[in-house]
Amino acid sequence: MKKAFDSVSWMRRRRAQIDEEDATLTWAQRRRKTHEQVLQDPVPARLCEETALPGKGAPTTVKTK
Repeated sequence: MKKAFDSVSWMRRRRAQIDEEDATLTWAQRRRKTHEQVLQDPVPARLCEETALPGKGAPTTVKTK
């Protein structure tokens, strides 16, 4: 049975593409590039502004900015 979409294969190809794009970047530049891309996506971007505080019970979050 052939799958209509093979996610593992797709992710491996995408990872190879990203590695080629980032081949000349330093670790700090790669980290900054990834962070900037995350900030452009509204779902994870709001998570970058909050930090979870460890403690008992339900997690509490505070704004970091």
